[in-house]
Amino acid sequence: MCCGEYGNKRKIKLIKINIMKVIYVVTSGEYSDYGIDSMFDSKELAQSYIDSFKTNSYNEMRIEEFELNPFKNQIKKGCLPYFVRMSKNGACTEIHTKSSSYGFGNEPSFDVQKNMYHHVFAKDEKHAIKIVNEIRVQYIALNKWVD
Repeated sequence: MCCGEYGNKRKIKLIKINIMKVIYVVTSGEYSDYGIDSMFDSKELAQSYIDSFKTNSYNEMRIEEFELNPFKNQIKKGCLPYFVRMSKNGACTEIHTKSSSYGFGNEPSFDVQKNMYHHVFAKDEKHAIKIVNEIRVQYIALNKWVD
């Protein structure tokens, strides 16, 4: 059998693997002095960059990891970022599109009036309310609601 025959008889299946891409951000400072010094595609390069400044102990540098395109799938599906506030009885007291520096899909939080609030991606307001309401039901069933 020659190479051409082997290649024609064998089918190769390509599988697309969605690998999370991470960027390594070197930062320094605190509060109003906080800033990004540089960004790298590997933790080793970021650490080498920090190591090159070891003689300067004035400004402590650290590596922070961030996922690239974290909401790619939601955005491709046409979803928007929503902030939803809901009472224990299921009444939606506040909803609007809003970005979140705390992230999406994390655990919900509670305000001083013991209302749950959460950041979610959804197709529209009705969908966002449905998502948060399902979380509300789970929290009540698991006795995790803050009273």
